[in-house]
Amino acid sequence: MRGRHRIERRSRIFLGCEGESEQGYGAFLQRLADAAALNVHIVIRNLQPAGDPLALAQKAVLSFNNEDRKAALIGKAIMLDADRLSEPQDRGQRALELLAREQFTTIWQRPDHEGFLLRHFAGHEHDDPPRGRSMQALQALWPGYHKNMAAADLQRVLTLEHVARAARVTAELMSLLQMIGLERGEP
Repeated sequence: MRGRHRIERRSRIFLGCEGESEQGYGAFLQRLADAAALNVHIVIRNLQPAGDPLALAQKAVLSFNNEDRKAALIGKAIMLDADRLSEPQDRGQRALELLAREQFTTIWQRPDHEGFLLRHFAGHEHDDPPRGRSMQALQALWPGYHKNMAAADLQRVLTLEHVARAARVTAELMSLLQMIGLERGEP
């Protein structure tokens, strides 16, 4: 049959997001994958309303298990704020155990999303601001930054180079980039 092109299905990666900021970051990663002509689709699921780590982990597992399987999911990841791990401690530990058992790549943002983004900038890869100070530290480098930025807004400042810089100090982010195909090598 001449003229018929077979459209290859894109590989799919599940990304559970604690909130809108992480959702925008996931969409930003999708834009990077598209720019690199990678045949991948990041299935982004906002797990709002945000709650304790165990509730978010349970929502991620349920959302992943309910995902349409017409095209195989080749990986699963979740982005959570590390500052929530200690409140209450036993629920944080149970979240860790559940995500490990379900084989999620868990990106713990220290202490939160803004602290995670801070490590994208040269010279700040190892910055670890205390809880409640990461927004101020990030806005000193990125004056226009605000919570819940859309992918297009992130892309005006961040590049693949920024993401790769952060991934060099955040093993789980490196694993996610390798799933997507934006970084090569062993996870």
